[in-house]
Amino acid sequence: MNSRDQYIGIFDSGIGGLTVARSIMEKMPDENTIYFGDTAHLPYGTKSEKQIRDFAVNDVTFLNRFSLKALVIACNTADSVAREVLEEKFDLPIFGVIEPASRKAAHETKNNRIGIMATAATCRSGAYEKQIRKYNAEAEVFAQPCPLLVPLVENSRYKKDDPVVQIILKEYLAPLTEKEVDTIVLGCTHYPLLMDAICSIVPQINVISSSQAAADALYEGLSSGGMIREEKGGEHRYYVSDDAEHFHDNALIFMEKQLVGDVEQVSI
Repeated sequence: MNSRDQYIGIFDSGIGGLTVARSIMEKMPDENTIYFGDTAHLPYGTKSEKQIRDFAVNDVTFLNRFSLKALVIACNTADSVAREVLEEKFDLPIFGVIEPASRKAAHETKNNRIGIMATAATCRSGAYEKQIRKYNAEAEVFAQPCPLLVPLVENSRYKKDDPVVQIILKEYLAPLTEKEVDTIVLGCTHYPLLMDAICSIVPQINVISSSQAAADALYEGLSSGGMIREEKGGEHRYYVSDDAEHFHDNALIFMEKQLVGDVEQVSI
């Protein structure tokens, strides 16, 4: 297989990483992709760091069976906890969600006060703070754990006119607005679906999607290495570790269209 035609491997603890996959497909519609969702072990955000690292290594071991030209960690929790071990174990160009979103936030903030909405594990890791300060030493970073948002989205509760969504988002946004942040990073791949609802509550704040930032960084990396696929029409394959039917049925929420291709359940 021509190196440009190799797959982009994408993994997440479940279905949320499809927002990254969708952003990649929109940015690079002719690329071949393989997505793996570790649905047997979701969510990663409530697991111990050792468990998260072990799961991530298993996920990438499965994807690495295919001919990959790049790996995308489409899970903020795994990116924050397991990235170093993945870089040690696998000889692949690895792209994540945290670094590109942090870089974008560090450059776009006007008052150097940045909020992070993420899972508890991502907030505990301090990964966003570390990356943001690498690009902007003057930045103050305020992390807000948002444990109720993933269950909401996975139950199709994300529209801005949903009163439950509004109540929960206002509770999570209040500490950040009190800190007078002018930029918020959505540090979980489920959260881009809540973009409209969040912007309706804090229209004055710049809200950054880590999913879109990841796709932009991947494009930059592949383009600079001459690895963008030239043929038209990409192949997209989907694998999960449990309940393929449920994954397929709920994928429309995250992809905003039907999946192009079947979902296969595998044991890893």
